Amino acid sequence: MSEEKQYQIETASEDSHIIHLKHQVKINFDENYNYYIKNPIKKFLSKVFMTFAVPLFKVIHYLGFGLKIKNKKILKALRKQKTAFITIANHCLILDSTMSVATTFPKTLYMPTVEPTMKIPVARLILRAGNVMPIPFNIRGLVKFKNDCNEILKNGKVLHYFPEGALWPYYGKLREFKPGAFRFAVDANIPVLPYCFYFRERRGLWKLLGKKPLVTLEVIEPIYPDNSLSKKDAINDLMNKSHSAMKQIIDLHPYDNPQYKDIEEQLQNKGNIN
Repeated sequence: MSEEKQYQIETASEDSHIIHLKHQVKINFDENYNYYIKNPIKKFLSKVFMTFAVPLFKVIHYLGFGLKIKNKKILKALRKQKTAFITIANHCLILDSTMSVATTFPKTLYMPTVEPTMKIPVARLILRAGNVMPIPFNIRGLVKFKNDCNEILKNGKVLHYFPEGALWPYYGKLREFKPGAFRFAVDANIPVLPYCFYFRERRGLWKLLGKKPLVTLEVIEPIYPDNSLSKKDAINDLMNKSHSAMKQIIDLHPYDNPQYKDIEEQLQNKGNIN
């Protein structure tokens, strides 16, 4: 895909995807689809796949992005509690999903994604083995999806969300959040663990290996729902606290991507971006 095509949106909204993919496989994600893999054989095969895939991911992340992970001790401390939690991250890289998976491993992480992503030939099978779940468009499928997510959390697993929604590659600012992840956290009374992706300048030998900035993933302290509030207020409170905490970290490491200048101006004119 050309750079000109990549940095275009069809409508003036933060929900618009910058990258547009062709999806060919016909499959129904409805109330009969198992979003949560329960078959013991499939679960075992998925675990084997992840055991071999994660080390490969880590090599790719380092060589391709110079990935550094900060404050992983926070994740380790939460993981020792052997309870469910929800990880969230800003969506600014093609491989920020695998970075999140590899960081959370060996804790099993299930990652909801937009339905069309799970219709990409071949890739959908790899994503499925990696516990990626489609968010269905139809109502009955959505009810089944939500029930499966709740069951995942009841079983002490992890859900990972990109609450900004759409992927904006190498965008160095935090966009507005959607409430889905925080609704699950409030319902299950579990914490949200933010992963902050931000960029840093290439220096030394890294300059010879590429032009894009290098990547840091910083884990920050978990944020818990406020049980004294009503459900609606608790969801908004958790979402706002998470956004504020992440924005504070990301703003300390500014990366102003000039390729988004026209998009930002378009959105500012419509009042859709801060």
